[in-house]
Amino acid sequence: MRRSMIIVAIAGAVLTVAIGSVVWAQTPAETPFPSPKVEQLFVSAQTVTAAGHSLGAGAHNNRFAPGETVVFQVYSGQNGTGNAITDQEARYAYVAVPGQPNLKLAYSASAETWPWTASWTIPANYPAGTVDFKVRFRTKQGEFGNFVQIPVSNAQLTVTG
Repeated sequence: MRRSMIIVAIAGAVLTVAIGSVVWAQTPAETPFPSPKVEQLFVSAQTVTAAGHSLGAGAHNNRFAPGETVVFQVYSGQNGTGNAITDQEARYAYVAVPGQPNLKLAYSASAETWPWTASWTIPANYPAGTVDFKVRFRTKQGEFGNFVQIPVSNAQLTVTG
Protein backbone atom coordinates (compact mmCIF):
# COMPACT_ATOMS: atom_id res chain seq x y z
CA MET A 1 0.00 0.00 0.00
CA ARG A 2 2.75 2.41 0.99
CA ARG A 3 4.78 1.60 -2.09
CA SER A 4 1.81 2.31 -4.45
CA MET A 5 1.25 5.70 -2.75
CA ILE A 6 4.90 6.64 -3.38
CA ILE A 7 4.60 5.59 -7.05
CA VAL A 8 1.40 7.66 -7.47
CA ALA A 9 3.08 10.69 -5.85
CA ILE A 10 6.13 10.42 -8.13
CA ALA A 11 3.93 9.99 -11.22
CA GLY A 12 1.91 13.06 -10.20
CA ALA A 13 5.06 15.14 -9.76
CA VAL A 14 6.44 14.08 -13.16
CA LEU A 15 3.11 14.88 -14.84
CA THR A 16 2.97 18.31 -13.17
CA VAL A 17 6.49 19.15 -14.37
CA ALA A 18 5.72 17.96 -17.91
CA ILE A 19 2.51 20.01 -18.20
CA GLY A 20 4.12 23.04 -16.58
CA SER A 21 7.05 23.06 -18.99
CA VAL A 22 4.71 22.96 -22.01
CA VAL A 23 2.63 25.87 -20.67
CA TRP A 24 5.78 27.83 -19.73
CA ALA A 25 7.25 27.42 -23.24
CA GLN A 26 4.24 29.02 -24.96
CA THR A 27 4.68 32.67 -25.89
CA PRO A 28 1.84 35.15 -25.39
CA ALA A 29 -0.02 36.44 -28.45
CA GLU A 30 0.66 40.08 -27.55
CA THR A 31 3.19 42.07 -25.59
CA PRO A 32 1.31 43.43 -22.57
CA PHE A 33 3.98 45.83 -21.22
CA PRO A 34 5.96 47.77 -22.12
CA SER A 35 4.11 48.83 -25.21
CA PRO A 36 6.22 49.12 -28.38
CA LYS A 37 4.65 52.59 -28.92
CA VAL A 38 5.45 55.16 -26.26
CA GLU A 39 2.98 57.97 -25.78
CA GLN A 40 4.51 61.32 -24.94
CA LEU A 41 1.43 62.66 -23.14
CA PHE A 42 -0.23 61.51 -19.97
CA VAL A 43 -4.03 61.69 -20.19
CA SER A 44 -6.44 61.20 -17.30
CA ALA A 45 -10.23 61.46 -17.40
CA GLN A 46 -13.20 61.16 -15.11
CA THR A 47 -16.95 61.41 -15.56
CA VAL A 48 -19.15 63.63 -13.42
CA THR A 49 -22.73 64.88 -13.35
CA ALA A 50 -23.52 68.12 -15.17
CA ALA A 51 -24.14 70.34 -12.12
CA GLY A 52 -21.29 72.83 -11.79
CA HIS A 53 -18.94 70.93 -14.10
CA SER A 54 -17.04 73.99 -15.32
CA LEU A 55 -15.54 74.45 -11.85
CA GLY A 56 -15.09 70.77 -11.17
CA ALA A 57 -18.03 70.70 -8.75
CA GLY A 58 -20.05 67.96 -10.46
CA ALA A 59 -20.56 64.73 -8.53
CA HIS A 60 -18.36 61.81 -9.59
CA ASN A 61 -20.49 59.27 -11.37
CA ASN A 62 -20.07 56.56 -13.99
CA ARG A 63 -23.67 55.34 -14.26
CA PHE A 64 -26.05 57.46 -16.32
CA ALA A 65 -29.50 56.93 -17.79
CA PRO A 66 -30.51 57.93 -21.32
CA GLY A 67 -31.34 61.66 -21.37
CA GLU A 68 -28.81 62.50 -18.65
CA THR A 69 -25.68 64.55 -19.36
CA VAL A 70 -22.22 63.09 -18.79
CA VAL A 71 -19.40 65.58 -18.27
CA PHE A 72 -15.91 64.38 -19.13
CA GLN A 73 -13.21 66.13 -17.11
CA VAL A 74 -9.73 65.64 -18.51
CA TYR A 75 -6.14 66.46 -17.67
CA SER A 76 -3.24 66.02 -20.08
CA GLY A 77 0.43 66.65 -19.44
CA GLN A 78 3.82 65.84 -20.93
CA ASN A 79 5.30 62.61 -19.58
CA GLY A 80 8.84 63.99 -19.35
CA THR A 81 8.14 67.35 -17.71
CA GLY A 82 4.66 67.00 -16.22
CA ASN A 83 3.69 70.33 -17.79
CA ALA A 84 -0.03 70.57 -18.52
CA ILE A 85 -1.15 70.78 -22.14
CA THR A 86 -3.01 74.01 -22.88
CA ASP A 87 -5.30 74.98 -25.72
CA GLN A 88 -2.37 76.86 -27.28
CA GLU A 89 -0.35 73.64 -27.53
CA ALA A 90 -3.09 71.19 -28.54
CA ARG A 91 -3.68 70.38 -32.19
CA TYR A 92 -6.73 68.39 -31.16
CA ALA A 93 -8.37 67.14 -27.98
CA TYR A 94 -11.57 65.15 -28.07
CA VAL A 95 -13.63 62.35 -26.54
CA ALA A 96 -14.60 59.51 -28.89
CA VAL A 97 -17.88 57.84 -27.91
CA PRO A 98 -18.87 54.80 -30.01
CA GLY A 99 -21.65 55.59 -32.46
CA GLN A 100 -21.57 59.33 -31.70
CA PRO A 101 -19.79 62.35 -33.21
CA ASN A 102 -16.50 63.18 -31.46
CA LEU A 103 -16.86 65.57 -28.53
CA LYS A 104 -14.39 68.44 -28.77
CA LEU A 105 -12.80 69.19 -25.42
CA ALA A 106 -12.95 72.82 -24.26
CA TYR A 107 -10.06 74.31 -22.28
CA SER A 108 -10.40 76.53 -19.20
CA ALA A 109 -7.20 77.98 -17.72
CA SER A 110 -9.00 78.65 -14.41
CA ALA A 111 -9.74 74.93 -13.87
CA GLU A 112 -6.28 73.73 -12.84
CA THR A 113 -7.06 70.13 -11.87
CA TRP A 114 -9.30 69.22 -14.82
CA PRO A 115 -8.80 72.03 -17.38
CA TRP A 116 -10.44 70.19 -20.30
CA THR A 117 -14.16 69.36 -20.41
CA ALA A 118 -16.79 68.06 -22.81
CA SER A 119 -20.38 67.10 -22.20
CA TRP A 120 -22.55 64.46 -23.80
CA THR A 121 -26.30 64.07 -23.38
CA ILE A 122 -27.03 60.39 -23.80
CA PRO A 123 -29.57 59.83 -26.60
CA ALA A 124 -32.81 58.11 -25.59
CA ASN A 125 -32.05 55.19 -27.94
CA TYR A 126 -28.39 54.69 -26.88
CA PRO A 127 -27.91 51.02 -25.91
CA ALA A 128 -27.53 50.13 -22.24
CA GLY A 129 -24.14 48.86 -21.12
CA THR A 130 -20.53 49.92 -20.91
CA VAL A 131 -19.54 52.90 -23.06
CA ASP A 132 -16.06 52.25 -24.44
CA PHE A 133 -15.08 55.92 -24.76
CA LYS A 134 -11.54 57.13 -25.47
CA VAL A 135 -9.90 60.51 -25.00
CA ARG A 136 -7.41 61.57 -27.70
CA PHE A 137 -4.79 64.33 -27.59
CA ARG A 138 -2.18 65.51 -30.07
CA THR A 139 -0.01 68.60 -29.74
CA LYS A 140 1.15 70.91 -32.49
CA GLN A 141 4.62 69.38 -31.98
CA GLY A 142 3.28 65.90 -32.82
CA GLU A 143 3.17 64.49 -29.27
CA PHE A 144 0.19 62.28 -28.56
CA GLY A 145 -1.63 60.62 -25.70
CA ASN A 146 -4.78 58.60 -25.14
CA PHE A 147 -7.02 57.64 -22.25
CA VAL A 148 -8.91 54.37 -22.14
CA GLN A 149 -10.90 53.07 -19.20
CA ILE A 150 -9.53 50.33 -17.00
CA PRO A 151 -11.51 47.12 -17.53
CA VAL A 152 -13.19 47.13 -14.11
CA SER A 153 -16.96 47.17 -14.52
CA ASN A 154 -17.77 49.45 -11.59
CA ALA A 155 -15.19 51.99 -12.80
CA GLN A 156 -16.40 52.23 -16.42
CA LEU A 157 -18.91 54.65 -17.90
CA THR A 158 -22.17 52.73 -18.09
CA VAL A 159 -25.53 53.59 -19.61
CA THR A 160 -28.26 52.11 -17.43
CA GLY A 161 -31.39 50.64 -18.95
